[in-house]
Amino acid sequence: MITNEQRAHDIALTLLQSRAKDLKPIEAYHEYVNSLLPILKEIDKDFPNGIKEHL
Repeated sequence: MITNEQRAHDIALTLLQSRAKDLKPIEAYHEYVNSLLPILKEIDKDFPNGIKEHL
């Protein structure tokens, strides 16, 4: 099972790659955190027990 944290991390990184091409490292980190936290809160609300992967 992939944890909600891992799924939120993957989504935030994908968003960051499309938006942060010209950002400095600290700015990119802030952009990542500002994306990660709302995504994680929403995933935790929708899937409190995590999301099972289909094998």
